[in-house]
Amino acid sequence: MTSSKDKGKRKLPMDQGTTQNYKLRFLKPVLRPSMFKLSLPITLDELPNRTPYLDLVVPDGRNNPFRYLWSPVQSGKIALTRGWQEFYQTYKINLDSMLHFTHKGNTNFQVRIFNFGGNENSYQLRDPEEPPYVRTGDYQIAKCINIPPSASAKAVAAKVKTKWPFFVMDLTARMMSSQLLPNVPHLSHFTGQRHPIILTYSHIEVEATYTRYSGKRDGSFGVISGGWENFASLCNFKPGGVEIFEVISTEPVTIIQVR
Repeated sequence: MTSSKDKGKRKLPMDQGTTQNYKLRFLKPVLRPSMFKLSLPITLDELPNRTPYLDLVVPDGRNNPFRYLWSPVQSGKIALTRGWQEFYQTYKINLDSMLHFTHKGNTNFQVRIFNFGGNENSYQLRDPEEPPYVRTGDYQIAKCINIPPSASAKAVAAKVKTKWPFFVMDLTARMMSSQLLPNVPHLSHFTGQRHPIILTYSHIEVEATYTRYSGKRDGSFGVISGGWENFASLCNFKPGGVEIFEVISTEPVTIIQVR
């Protein structure tokens, strides 16, 4: 029976799915770029249900959810995997972005995206014809930015079709066991000190160190070390091969994709 004090009040519809975790909310700072997965600060037991995916929607009025698979990680928590890269690129998520997740029922989570200054993302979609990363300096789309060191590398460079600037290198045994010295325009505005660079290959992601070369060669060289050897091992690169290095981001952190 409805009491007099409740008369005239509009009752909001209850979600028909599980309501145990309906008020689940959490913040996720993006401390370093992660294109292929995003670790979340929740455990399997905190998931609203046991479906192998989550549906994410941003508050832009379209209510068009993106569906992402998740997988458990060693800490007992979960990480978004397949599909996350599309969300990352579409909504311009950067280093120091802050993501606010709110469970809306069933598998649905609303995600609000804030920048370092606390301002919320406009959720303006990227132009699908444009590359998903902003590039500065002398880089040009689909251009080789080094002089390939061998005839085989030149042949590979001539056939590359990509929307990112790239360089091509021969993989020698010495290079794979120490450092990579690409003769390219500097890969970041940080040219006078050591700073992190992210190397990716398929779903392998390793943080290495990029340093301005201080040897006798001209100053256009940079050195990729401090993680390069481990990256080459994980990717099972072989001496004698030729690899393509796509510079898919330079700001705020340099990301190089190898294929």
